[in-house]
Amino acid sequence: MSTTAANSAPRRPWIVSPAWDLFYLVLTPLLIVPAVLVAARQWLRPEEIYLAVISFASLGHHLPGFMRAYGDRELFDRFRWRFLLAPPLIFALALVFTPPTSVARALDLPWTHLHGLELILLAWGTWHGLMQTYGFMRIYDIRRGENDRYVARLDHALCLMIFVAGVVFSDTRMFGVASAMWQCGLPIFGPETLAVVRWIVGGLSAMVVGLYAVHLLGRAWQGAPINWIKLLLVASTGWFYWYCGRLSTNLLIGIAMFEIYHAVQYNAIVWIYNRRLLEKAGERFGPLGFLFRDRATMLGVYLAAIAAYSSIRFVTATAGDRMFSGDLDNARQWLIAAFVTSSFLHFYYDGFIWKVSERKTQDNLIDVPAPSFDRFVPSFIHAGKWATLLAIVAMLLGSERMYASGGARQQAMLVAMTKLTPSVPEARAIAAQLDSADADAQYQRGLAALQRGDAAVALGPLRAAIKLDPQHLLAHLQLGDALLALNQPAAATEIYRQAMALQPDVPEARVALAEALLKSDRLDEAEKTLREGLARSPDSAELNLTLAILLESTGKSAEADAYRRRAQELGLSR
Repeated sequence: MSTTAANSAPRRPWIVSPAWDLFYLVLTPLLIVPAVLVAARQWLRPEEIYLAVISFASLGHHLPGFMRAYGDRELFDRFRWRFLLAPPLIFALALVFTPPTSVARALDLPWTHLHGLELILLAWGTWHGLMQTYGFMRIYDIRRGENDRYVARLDHALCLMIFVAGVVFSDTRMFGVASAMWQCGLPIFGPETLAVVRWIVGGLSAMVVGLYAVHLLGRAWQGAPINWIKLLLVASTGWFYWYCGRLSTNLLIGIAMFEIYHAVQYNAIVWIYNRRLLEKAGERFGPLGFLFRDRATMLGVYLAAIAAYSSIRFVTATAGDRMFSGDLDNARQWLIAAFVTSSFLHFYYDGFIWKVSERKTQDNLIDVPAPSFDRFVPSFIHAGKWATLLAIVAMLLGSERMYASGGARQQAMLVAMTKLTPSVPEARAIAAQLDSADADAQYQRGLAALQRGDAAVALGPLRAAIKLDPQHLLAHLQLGDALLALNQPAAATEIYRQAMALQPDVPEARVALAEALLKSDRLDEAEKTLREGLARSPDSAELNLTLAILLESTGKSAEADAYRRRAQELGLSR
């Protein structure tokens, strides 16, 4: 049922002004994309951009929320025990999952790093992002005097499908999700399962978009105004989230770009909210009220405080560090646990301090608040949510300890990751590593057969090694040796040429090629091959000796003696 307010007071559809809203909230991606892409192409590696953004945008934007939680006296009094108990409990949880040496020793923990919190942060972070977009959509509706429950549900469903589809249809994001899931010991699935999930999500998304279109057409038919600001916001966010996850080619760059957008929106709206709260509450605001006075100097202090909080992460990490890792030094493990705690608290606090449906939130973001439908969440329901979260944490911990260990599981997981999203650069890198490992195993089988004198058996594994790793020099050399042993000098010649093309300065490849050419009675080509090799590697004893033997066989003894003496000087004689 509609609760649209009828109020004769003029309403402003923008939170601050058209220029401010478009710059900080709605069309910000149009500035972020070119700025980040130019930085990536001209000055910085993706890892460096990621570190800067994770520090100054992702971690940095936690601080304004903490300012609200601990600086707003009325809010702190209302949720005192949540604000006091949550930080130490979550910090302890982070230490258990990635314990520093002293903690692991004190608690007798047999692990250095578990992945369960990574998966929870990944899921919660996605939910947090979609709820921020949903909140802005509701603000823009309420500023027009509308607070319809059905429209609110449609807005939420649209945000949910944008973000879920943005994850499911993004190979880069699915690579990250699958990696986190499988490292927690959850069941491994293949591309067929992902295809089914994409069909389901695609169908549900089409249904939600259809319902939303029907709603907009109904409003147009009734002569009701369309909230174009809200639609522009969700279109901009949806396109940008899709672009960051699917159209951009690097996982780190995609994450960095959307984190910048999320942080700019958050920092801007907290500043405006707290400024308006200070105007109304005055000294009752709390100890941080001075930060939000309407002065440029105070805005500078606000941004400097965010930068200072961010710099802790930036100066204690390097471009290759991960948020969670078991291979950092003991001191930095404590800091990583603190950063993880900051992320958890940010997600947790924002779930109840920024409810747009509450009167206080509307009072500071909307000129004339619309009728609201505040919902009080009883303590036992809140405790039940915490119990559910802890049960999930315990399940993930037990799952990883029981199922995620062991070489066979690790190998199966790596193979599955290469098949699930083969176009992702990280998946291609894993595939190359797996192929290299398999190539080495095939090479060893072929070499063992050759050493037993079974050249025919050696051919299969050596050819398989080259197919898996076309750059495997030793496999080429041994395959040529096997072909020579089977009296196939022409085929051996081709393989040796391939080996020589891989590494022209390796004397062994030229010597082997010369021997194959000699067996084919191509003496001139063999001599040319050896002389070219000596031009590159004049101090190769093997090249000098082989050329000496070849020259002696063709009656050039005087010249041969010079090369033989040189070979002896280099420590080789025959």
